[in-house]
Amino acid sequence: MTKLVSFPCGASEEGLDWFATSALFEDAAAFILRHVTDDQAKRAVTAGIASGYVFIGSLPEPDQTNVLTALRDTFAHHVDSEIYPPRVTAGMDDPDIFVTHAKSLAHLAAGSLTSRGPDRSPT
Repeated sequence: MTKLVSFPCGASEEGLDWFATSALFEDAAAFILRHVTDDQAKRAVTAGIASGYVFIGSLPEPDQTNVLTALRDTFAHHVDSEIYPPRVTAGMDDPDIFVTHAKSLAHLAAGSLTSRGPDRSPT
């Protein structure tokens, strides 16, 4: 079953959505949840994860910015060290396909931050 992480996209009409299989989604969603501090938002994200989605745009500030920044700045390293470390990719056929898709979440987060404009982008 395909699951969804949806990003806020500012004034852009085109949505920024990332789809993944259950296992990869669970890893990404757990990473996202670790960066949410608001208790009510944590409950909402947890409920969304159980249903197969995370809507980052519905997070309150500063959680929204914190999640997007963490995804942009540290998720690629998380992919290499936790989700697809060398001991896992060594036994895979075409691991680059999976690693690239996982890391595309970081690129979407960067695009989402950029689309928010200079008044809401972190420094």
